[in-house]
Amino acid sequence: MQQHYLGPPPMSPLSRIVAGLVAALALVGAFFFGLFILAIVVALGVVGWAAFWLRMWWLRRQLARAGFSPDEPPGRGSAGQRERPEDGGSVIDAEYEVVSRQEDD
Repeated sequence: MQQHYLGPPPMSPLSRIVAGLVAALALVGAFFFGLFILAIVVALGVVGWAAFWLRMWWLRRQLARAGFSPDEPPGRGSAGQRERPEDGGSVIDAEYEVVSRQEDD
């Protein structure tokens, strides 16, 4: 009785061992490649977070120098409000009337 195989003929034990070692090496290589890619993504995330944190720190420092306090809510205390200048600044009040209006027709 003859046997017909759909695939290639059965491999010898030595070729099976070599194929198993190659497959194991491929899996280990894929695992370490994935770890390498993950390390790159984490490093980019840390650098991005550090850049964002430094930018926020710099903006808070600039606001503090300008007289704004970022810790107080707006509308209370000195946050969002500047003190009047020492030279007694003035307010200019005016009324206006629209003389002509151009309309798109």
